[in-house]
Amino acid sequence: MEKKMTERIGEYRRMDWAVFYMRLFTGAMMLFHNIGKIQNYNEIIGSYPALLHIEPAAVFVIVTVVEVLLAVLIIMGLWVRPAAFLMAVGILLMFVWGGFGAGEQEFVWLGVYVFLIISGGGFYGFDTAIAAAGRKK
Repeated sequence: MEKKMTERIGEYRRMDWAVFYMRLFTGAMMLFHNIGKIQNYNEIIGSYPALLHIEPAAVFVIVTVVEVLLAVLIIMGLWVRPAAFLMAVGILLMFVWGGFGAGEQEFVWLGVYVFLIISGGGFYGFDTAIAAAGRKK
């Protein structure tokens, strides 16, 4: 019985490491994506819509800042589910705006964000540390 319990704890720890890796990978890729967007500003600014009478340049800045902040939250493991949910909503809005011909890359991102919505931040994140600190009081 004791060996089975130890094996199960080990399995959960491996899953926590997998979620930790997925968080780091996803956040880092989103940061690199935004660095590329900033570097190619002149080429891609025309593809941004003017929403609610807001200029495309302002929409670009708002979207980029929000994506960077959400990516940092995902990396830190802080509010992972809401951050991943907002990123998934952004991708779905992009599908609505640009049609489903947006590309398979967006479907991959959507799948990763759905995974993070389901899994949460895992054991190795600030959410777990904050929850543990709250229980000690």
